[in-house]
Amino acid sequence: MNIKTLCEKQYGWVERMGWHNKSVLESLALVASEVGEAVNECRGDQPTPEFGSELADIVLRVADLAQSQGIDLEQCIIDKMAANEARGTRGRKV
Repeated sequence: MNIKTLCEKQYGWVERMGWHNKSVLESLALVASEVGEAVNECRGDQPTPEFGSELADIVLRVADLAQSQGIDLEQCIIDKMAANEARGTRGRKV
């Protein structure tokens, strides 16, 4: 499944659940809460088995937000990766 399809599917699921009643800021706060949950799965020497699930929650929240704002997240990621590549290391040691 490509990222565009993932965003569409996640948006559709959130819509069916009736959860598209938040502002952009509230949606970003939910992304941040998922990041906090991922942090909690890394408190030991190694991430817990649930760490991957928390990362997935972050991606799904972002996918829904992007779709709700008409953002082509897949293209934005491609463009950002190209921009990062063009910037190079910017003096950082590799």
